[in-house]
Order: sequence, then structure tokens, then C-alpha cells
Amino acid sequence: MWRKLIISGFLLAGVTMMAPTGAAAREPTPQPSTVPSSAWKQAFVFADKRIDQSSGLAASRVNPGVVWTFNDTGGPVRLFAVGSDGRTRAVVTLDNVKGVDPEAMAAALGADGTDYLYVGDIGGNASARSTVVVYRLAEPTTLSNTSVRATAYRLTYPDGAHDAETLLVDPRSQQLYVVTKSPKGGNVYRAPAEMSETGTNALTLVRRLPYVVSDGLITPNGAMILRSYNKARVWDGPGGDLTWVMDLPKQQQGEGIAIAPDGRTLLISSEGVSSPVWQMELPTALGPEGAVPANDTTGAAPESEADSLLAPGRLWAAVGGIALLVLTASLIIVIRAENRGW
Repeated sequence: MWRKLIISGFLLAGVTMMAPTGAAAREPTPQPSTVPSSAWKQAFVFADKRIDQSSGLAASRVNPGVVWTFNDTGGPVRLFAVGSDGRTRAVVTLDNVKGVDPEAMAAALGADGTDYLYVGDIGGNASARSTVVVYRLAEPTTLSNTSVRATAYRLTYPDGAHDAETLLVDPRSQQLYVVTKSPKGGNVYRAPAEMSETGTNALTLVRRLPYVVSDGLITPNGAMILRSYNKARVWDGPGGDLTWVMDLPKQQQGEGIAIAPDGRTLLISSEGVSSPVWQMELPTALGPEGAVPANDTTGAAPESEADSLLAPGRLWAAVGGIALLVLTASLIIVIRAENRGW
């Protein structure tokens, strides 16, 4: 009888150790917060008729109130500096570049203290590409029509040819990401931390997403925002969880998104002549005062020993383990007693 009771106790202890893991697996995923399209306000309209296919957008870090954009056409790559009134202040041509299908751009402070603009010639409208190019140039500190040379970085996908319209630059680390585009969704790829200017740089797959992505960015606190044609979605990092979904205002073909240097305001643009640029103040949780993303340990306090031991899963495992030791000792005593005829 005692042996049966103890064996039953073994089974109960096993269930005790396993139960929290199963329960945790069944916990529902928190629903993302939402932002209505009414939160967006029109900032200005592109007055320059030459801007007819605005495919990328970047907020200037050195010229207050200015945004940069370009057309996604092949040939010479021209960057338009546009003021808050919608008028073009300058046109900067990349004089060593003949674009194939430029589709994205970004602005970020470099590790050397230079404010850079990035242009992603990553599109594949005519034909998907296995190798793409990202150009980097120092942002002009004075606005005038000029030509500049840019540094080229060739990036290669690990799994064949893709079309892409999204280039991300993490402002905290200058890490580059490319997000592909297809009717079935997009893949997020990470570039090497240190990139070669002479050879090719192998991209690494980070994750797959079931959404069509036309542009995106990474906020100052590390959140990843990817837009489609009617929504923008926010993850707490390139490999993190979906936390917000934003409805977008109606646009002809929305393909641009940028964040102001203060990290508080989003801007979106669209293809089409005289297309409007919309702006929205970010929710506080996504602004610079927001928390460090959950999957980002940069700047986070290390887990204390007490927190580690008292975490729910570990606490249940400890209780189950102690019960198992007690039952093992009891079983040994009973077996010895039976052998001795007690």
C-alpha cells in the first residue's frame, strides 16, 4: 500500500513540475494597442511637380523642418529637400550612382558623429534581385543644388532574389535591415554590423511577417515600425512582439514613412503629383520617454538573483524538485522495510 501511495506521489510531483509550462504556453497573446486614422493631420503638399513618385522619406537631422524624398525611377538618383511649406529647397544628385530601382531611405547619426542619409536601391519592380545596394552620404549642412559622391554597400540575400521597399537603420547602433515585399508578406534581414565597401555583405534572415510592407523605420528607443498601404504596425524590435497597429489616412500609394529627429512625430508620404505628407504625434509609450523594448536588453537592469529564483516557472520547478527528493527518500525507506520484514 505504501509503495502505491509513494508512486502516486511521484506522478503528482511530475505533474506539478510540468503544469506551469503548459499553462504558460496556453496564455493568449496580448492584443496590440490601436491608433485611429483620425490621429493623422496633413502637414503639407509636395509643391514640386517633379516629385511624382515619392517612394522614401527621411526627416533631416541638420536642417530643421526639412524632409528628404526621391522618385523610385532608374537612372540618376536625385534627393529633394522639401521644407515644411511643401516647397523644394534643394536637389542633391548622387553623381556616382545610376539607380536600378531605388525604393527607400533613412537618416541616422553615425558612430563618427556625422549625420548620414541612406538610400536603398533595393527594389525589384522589373525583376527581383539577389544583390542590392545601399548608398550612404553625409547629409548636406547647407541646402543648395549640388552633386555629391556616396559610399555604396552591396548586400546579398541568403535565399535568392527578392523585391524590397524598406530600409531600416537602428539609430542606436547604425545596424541596417532590409525588409522584402511580396503579396504573401515580407522578410526582415539584418546586414553585418561592419560592412565592406569593396565586397558583398551577406544578409541574415531575422523573421518572416505575413504583411505587405512598403516602408519602415526604427525609433530612437528601438521599436520597429513597418507600414503597408492602409496600416502601420509596431513591434518592440526587429525580432520582437507586435505591440501597436495604426490606421493610416487614405493615400494614392503610400510608400514613405519617417520619424522626426526628436522621436515624437511620424510623417508619411505617397506617390503621385502634389501628394500630401501627413503627420502624427506618437503615443507616449512609443516616444523617447517610452520604455526600453521588451526584447532589447540595452540599458536594462540585470535580473536580480531573487527575481530569478522567484520567477513563477522556476518556483514551481523548485517545489516539484523538493517533493521528488522527499518521495524518493520515502520509497527507499519503504523498500528497505519490506526487505527486512518490518
